[in-house]
Amino acid sequence: MQPSNGKITYLGHATVLIQLGNLNFLTDPNFSSKLWPLKRRGRVPGLAPQHLPEITAILVSHANRDHLDIFSYKYFKTHTPILTPKGLGKWVQKFLPNPITEVAPAGSHQEGNCVIHALPTMKRGKRWIPLRYTQSTAYLLESPTANIYFPGNTGYGPHFKGAGKRFHIDVALLPIQPQPGHATGPKSSLSPAKALQACEDLGAKVLIPIRWDSFRFGKATAEALLKELTALAQQQNRLQSLKILQPGESLSLPNFTATGAVPGEKFQDSPENLEISDAKPVDGL
Repeated sequence: MQPSNGKITYLGHATVLIQLGNLNFLTDPNFSSKLWPLKRRGRVPGLAPQHLPEITAILVSHANRDHLDIFSYKYFKTHTPILTPKGLGKWVQKFLPNPITEVAPAGSHQEGNCVIHALPTMKRGKRWIPLRYTQSTAYLLESPTANIYFPGNTGYGPHFKGAGKRFHIDVALLPIQPQPGHATGPKSSLSPAKALQACEDLGAKVLIPIRWDSFRFGKATAEALLKELTALAQQQNRLQSLKILQPGESLSLPNFTATGAVPGEKFQDSPENLEISDAKPVDGL
């Protein structure tokens, strides 16, 4: 049986549209213009929410505001399922009427012919009010089209080799951001060098870097991060497996061909679109 086609579209930060056959998954949706009053978005999302296909399920990796942006869920139908790490679903349910499934560590959930596995990360999701720390989850989407690894955000650790031994991984969506001297430390981020090492540990055919473009968490610019990542991949003779997608660009599956953004579909950073995002936050968000 021939695998059906699929596509991965990078929207920005940790928001990725993963299309596997007739299934459409969205990771950590964030379409807001800012995280806090002093940390505004540097680039608009690569695709407007109204141009997204019908979403099969939304995958939430952890509780940090940039990965769990409650305001962004206004763009999705209330019957769209949301998957969260164990212990986070009850809090999310206070704000959203969507059906929510908590996936326990080492557990799994099935949508159509895709099995979604919950794997460990080197990260503690946090939310100061009313939560402190919660479970953080990496998702492995196992389907006839391709197997996709998405950890949200994570530092480097043995969990990558563990996932690589357990699964055949086609594409790894790995977060990169400045690491030396960064306040979050090595347990919360991957430097370009560590991202390449993690991809090797996973045994992934393709590495797509994420989290480099929208919100600046360190001194290095997005251009500097990508330049460093590209140079290291070239030194290691791994340029062919590195696929850098600008927001709105896609990678076709299973042949791993990159395509440009669709003209006219980028999200417009206008007061109308960001009405809720720029409003005074609801207590507890």
